Amino acid sequence: MKSLIPWRWSRKSAAPARLNDWFDTALSAWEDPFKNFFPDFNNLLSTRLPSVDVSESKKDVTVKAEIPGMSEKDIDCTWHDGVLSIRGEKKDEKEEKKKDRYYRECNYGSFCRNINVGKNVDWSNAKAKYKNGVLTVSLPKTESAQKAIEIKVN
Repeated sequence: MKSLIPWRWSRKSAAPARLNDWFDTALSAWEDPFKNFFPDFNNLLSTRLPSVDVSESKKDVTVKAEIPGMSEKDIDCTWHDGVLSIRGEKKDEKEEKKKDRYYRECNYGSFCRNINVGKNVDWSNAKAKYKNGVLTVSLPKTESAQKAIEIKVN
């Protein structure tokens, strides 16, 4: 927060300058109060949810989700009431036994991403393909959704 009154440098004005620094620090803490407590919370959320690109043409709606490091059997796609749900769960366990040591590491993680694609898609002809860590779901539109309706303006 900057001072509303311009300060001229002198020994008397040194105290208000320090006071302004204190207000600036307090204001930044007010804008993001959990910054110091949970510094990586936003990064944690972004790593849990896959990035999704949705594109629409006259004939279909295409959803691409980046899901690296998973296999096809770990991914679930469902459509209900105009919402495409992409779910995944990964379980990875490593175990190493040697003469002098024992090593075990477990990684578990799951996600669920819901994308509203509308009710004008023909789910019975939907196709999903998973290649190189990218899931591509192609949802053809119904015939009524493919036709454009012209509205005349007076």
